[in-house]
Amino acid sequence: MFLSCSSGGDNTDGSSEGSCGAVSDDGWPFDPSGEELEPSPSLDSLKIIYDVDFDGIHHLGDNIIEIKYKDGSDPEIINDYESERVVVASDGEDVTVTMPISNKIYSFILSGTTRNGSLTFTGDVRKELYLNGVSITSSKGPAIKQLGSKHVLVHLVKGTNNYLADGPNYKCSNFAENEPNAKGAFFSEGKLEFEGSGSLEVKGKCNHAIAVDEDFEINNGRVTISEAVGDGIHANDRIKVKGGVLDIKSVGDAIQSEKAPKDDDKNPLDWMRIVGGKIKAQTTGTKSHGITAEGPIRIDSAAVVQISVKGNGSKGIKSSGTVEEKNQSGEVVTKHPPRQLDFFGGKVFIKASGSRDIDNTATPPDTSAAAGIKLDGILSITGGELTVKSPGCKAKGINITNGTISGGNTRVEADDDGIKVNAEGRLQITGGTVYIKSAKKKAIDGTYTDSGNNTTLIDGGF
Repeated sequence: MFLSCSSGGDNTDGSSEGSCGAVSDDGWPFDPSGEELEPSPSLDSLKIIYDVDFDGIHHLGDNIIEIKYKDGSDPEIINDYESERVVVASDGEDVTVTMPISNKIYSFILSGTTRNGSLTFTGDVRKELYLNGVSITSSKGPAIKQLGSKHVLVHLVKGTNNYLADGPNYKCSNFAENEPNAKGAFFSEGKLEFEGSGSLEVKGKCNHAIAVDEDFEINNGRVTISEAVGDGIHANDRIKVKGGVLDIKSVGDAIQSEKAPKDDDKNPLDWMRIVGGKIKAQTTGTKSHGITAEGPIRIDSAAVVQISVKGNGSKGIKSSGTVEEKNQSGEVVTKHPPRQLDFFGGKVFIKASGSRDIDNTATPPDTSAAAGIKLDGILSITGGELTVKSPGCKAKGINITNGTISGGNTRVEADDDGIKVNAEGRLQITGGTVYIKSAKKKAIDGTYTDSGNNTTLIDGGF
């Protein structure tokens, strides 16, 4: 069967060439189901419970400081800890909190509205932020900026809607050049962790929406990134999604872990792990990806992931990087791609609507095809439900070096190759239900073995 493109010519503006092949383009994969949040206590309930365990259930502690924005007037500040050298100062509607090094954990309750303010924390101290119906729009940089490497817990208080934005009443390039920490509307040097059953909307009008120099983790709550000119969530290190809802619309990557695991990392295969909750990710930029990491990605349990990427050269899920093997002297003897995507369970739906991106400034010109999944290393599918649709012209379904499919339900439809296996690699199908269809090329292009009992391969025209 041969099916032709509905429009021709590659472009590099991030738009699709048009719907191609026999791959449906029906608004899938997004749906509103499965977005219930785990209930969490109200603020009044939290105030009578004390628990400072950052690794368990978190509750409001004794050291409470309140900051109430007054929409044009000076914020109201309630701080009983000046004797402990905790200074909360305001310059107009810009609030700065300066804290000494301490083993205490301070709890900040934030409420009210400012249309031209910000909140900055300095000091290497663990802290809890309780967003209790706060709206912060900054004209000078990040709405909230946390300077210090300690863990920051963000509790979205039950029944509240919260809002953070970093603009638009400024020239982004001016302050970004002079402000090295203007990486996102919500920026933290230390680990950023979310919980609670409230909601938070973030708009990143300058760069990323949420940016973290260390780890990002969400256990509960609804975080909506309605706008990001950069990435929706950009973390340097580990990312964990345990629960809650992430709804992201970005020009850049929806979720990115920028750096690879360090050599001494105790659990490098857990670098990006999605075990629960729901992710809805939409990106529009050229070569912008739904979920991307420089280390392994693991999806299992009750996770629901829905990704739509529209830019040319974009990938729904992308992992790259290498693993170094060293001899007893510590010398690197070989480098090889790791297991980069382990799919143990959950439901993952990916649509790649973009076409090829051609960079004519490179010599020779660099061509990058859109794809549902792109790995330099190994794909492992042992369970769950994976559906990939790549209706973009010349878009591939899955592009890997090596892979195994031993369980689960895998369905791939693509305009180009359904699964592309690199020349030096091999795909092994030993179990599960597998349906692979290409509109123009091969269902599987490359070396593969199939000892499963429920595999359907449909080649297209050539």
